[in-house]
Amino acid sequence: MKTLITGATGQLGRLVVKHLLDQLPANDIAVSVRTPSKADDLAAKGIDVRHGDFNDLALMTAAFKDVETALIISAEDNNATRIKQHRTAVDAAKAAGVKHVVYTSIIDPRADADFTYSAIHLDTENYIKQSGLKHTLLRNSFYADILLAGVPHALETGDYGAPAGDAKITYIPRNDLAEAAAVVLANPDDHGNKTYDLTGTKGVTHTEIAGYIADATGKPVKFVDLPADIHTGILGSLGLPDHLVEALSGLYVGAKKGDYETISDDFETVVGRKPQSVEAFIKSALAS
Repeated sequence: MKTLITGATGQLGRLVVKHLLDQLPANDIAVSVRTPSKADDLAAKGIDVRHGDFNDLALMTAAFKDVETALIISAEDNNATRIKQHRTAVDAAKAAGVKHVVYTSIIDPRADADFTYSAIHLDTENYIKQSGLKHTLLRNSFYADILLAGVPHALETGDYGAPAGDAKITYIPRNDLAEAAAVVLANPDDHGNKTYDLTGTKGVTHTEIAGYIADATGKPVKFVDLPADIHTGILGSLGLPDHLVEALSGLYVGAKKGDYETISDDFETVVGRKPQSVEAFIKSALAS
């Protein structure tokens, strides 16, 4: 029986595979991907690459064959589509006889959250619980990695902009979240029917983040509190899909209400160390 990771050619999925290879032999690991040719490098390592698609119940059920523990990584689409996709993945896992499902959720999932994707995760969590499958819910806080997107503009202009006000968000590096997922996958019996809030060690403001960028680069950078409509316009001009623009805009609305200040030591409980701080993450990312 194998341990399977869905979406294994995505940014999070690849990192989970990397960490899981430190804990399990390659021939015990399977991955499900929509385009198997993009996983040729994983196949070369001895990993079992399978064709899967959350839009296809039969294909997904086949992908989950002879799998004991499966990581369902959240898809990327509008809310209605993703809710349906995630339910299909859960149905397929149950039909294939998967014993334990691990799911990448979001911190404090709520149907009425301003961060609109939150409703997807609440639905999926509830659907997994109703399935009767043994499960582990990884409630990930927001990736520190997204903070790097504004760095080139900040270094060029001196302004690091977001409609964040003085909101505090418990950002955590994607690599740390991937390691936590790999630990759970490698030791599923230790994490049955558990829910973990995986957050950074403190909530940071964007004023602090601008300071971290300045310290890491030696260049003057200050935080600029963008009006919400300007920020939304910028996101739209980048060609992002409307549902993503809506979600990212809502993130800051919710953050200003204190939605993402939650601090938990669950990461340390799972992995055995504290996650990398936002300051250290930015310093390391900008050192090259």
